[in-house]
Amino acid sequence: MKKLFLLIAAVVLIACVSPDESGVKVIVGAKLIAAPGRAPIDYSVVVIENGKFRDVGPESSTPVPKGAELLRGIGMTIEPLPDGPPIERGKAADLVLKGPTDRTMRAGEWVR
Repeated sequence: MKKLFLLIAAVVLIACVSPDESGVKVIVGAKLIAAPGRAPIDYSVVVIENGKFRDVGPESSTPVPKGAELLRGIGMTIEPLPDGPPIERGKAADLVLKGPTDRTMRAGEWVR
């Protein structure tokens, strides 16, 4: 009986985790310019976890993690910060999302 209760409690706790609590953010569908001089990726997936880029690539081959906080970026462009490193795996998640209202991310957190 005690094991059954613990199992049910664990399932309920897992189900209660919201996308924001997973700590993973994903921008889907934006045009990605990872660095000056590199070919852009028209429909990209950018996965951000723990303040770093976890995965970056085209929608066709880059999986979106379950439970991630999704931001639809269709019609927008993702670029590195003017003073920042290129957008690639393992680097600090610093970027500019250009669209109707530009947004800036530093270390995986939106600052503007």
